[in-house]
Amino acid sequence: MTTIRDVAQLAGVSIATISRVLNNSEKVSPDTAAHVRAVIKELGYVYNPPLANRRNSADRPLLFAIILPTLANPYFSELLDIVEQEAQFLGRALLVFNSHGDAQRELALINACKQYKIDGLFVVPSSRSTVHLTSFSKPSFPIVILTQLISGITSVAVDHIEGGAQVAEHLVSMGHTRIGYLGAIDDSEQKFGGFRDKLIELGVPLSPENIIQTPALVASELTDVFREYLDAHPVLPFTSIFAFNDVAAQQVMDVLHQRGYQIPEQVQVVGFDNTLLAQVMNISSVAQPMREIGRLGCQEMMRLIEGRELDTHHLTLSPRLVLRNSSVKVSKRKFHTV
Repeated sequence: MTTIRDVAQLAGVSIATISRVLNNSEKVSPDTAAHVRAVIKELGYVYNPPLANRRNSADRPLLFAIILPTLANPYFSELLDIVEQEAQFLGRALLVFNSHGDAQRELALINACKQYKIDGLFVVPSSRSTVHLTSFSKPSFPIVILTQLISGITSVAVDHIEGGAQVAEHLVSMGHTRIGYLGAIDDSEQKFGGFRDKLIELGVPLSPENIIQTPALVASELTDVFREYLDAHPVLPFTSIFAFNDVAAQQVMDVLHQRGYQIPEQVQVVGFDNTLLAQVMNISSVAQPMREIGRLGCQEMMRLIEGRELDTHHLTLSPRLVLRNSSVKVSKRKFHTV
C-alpha cells in the first residue's frame, strides 16, 4: 500500500509539504502543489483525514493522547510536532496534556484520559523516577513511553549512556582535564552516568567540586543555580562543562558571558538534545533522533492497538554528538584565572 512517505520520496519534498498540499494550505507554491498532486495521482495514494471518521468498527474513537512534562523546553515542543504529524498520517487526532513536571499530575492525567475513550496514550515521563508509571492499574488503552525505557511498558528512547559517553570522549580529546557537569546526578540520570564513567575510563575522573547538581527544568531556575555556583567559585574550577540539556547549556553560556568568560576560548560548553535552540545558538549538543522516536512510537502503538503482538518492546536508538562553535578547537585557549 502506498504511503505518504512514498509520495514524499518520489516528489522530492518533505512529508510536511505533502501534508500541507493535502490540507490545501496556502503555504505551498502553486507549482509545488501541482507537482505533488500529480505524484499522488500517479501512485494512487489515498488520504484519510484524521477527523473524517472519528470511530472505527469497534466504536472506538480514532484519537491518541500525549502527556508531556513541559512545553517550555524546545525538545518537547519539537517531539510533539513530530508525534502529531505521525498520528495524522495514521488517521488519528492528538490530545495534548502538560504534567508541568509533576508525577502526581501525570498520574491524574492518565486517569483523566479514560473519559476521552482514547485509542492510545503516549507518555513522556515527568521525571527520571518512574515508579508511579508502573504502579497504577492498567487502563483499557495501550501506553507507549517516549524518551525513557520503563520496565513492563513498551518504550522508545535514545541511549543516554552512550550520549553522555560521547560528550566525555569529545572533551577529553580536546585536552580538557578539569571538566564540569550541570544537571541531575541520581542513578536514573543515565546521561550523567555514561559521562562520569567514560571520564573515569579515560583517566580524567569528574571532581565532585565540578558537579553542579540540579533537577531544575525551568530556565530561570537553572540560571540561579549556576550563578550561585559561580559566586561560590571566584576562580572557575573547570575549563569545559556538559549541561544535561540545551536549555541548561544556553543558560550556562549566558551567565558565563555576563561574568566575562569567552566561549570557546576560555570555557567550552556541550548540551544535550540538539534542539533548534542549540542550532540557532551554535551549541554543541547530542542529537536524539526525534523523528525516529516519534515514528517508532506510533508504529509500536498501532502494533498494540491492532493486537498483532502484545509483547513489551524496548527500542533503543543511537545518539550522535553534533559539534558547533561552543566547543570547537581554538589555536590558543586562555583560561580565566581571576
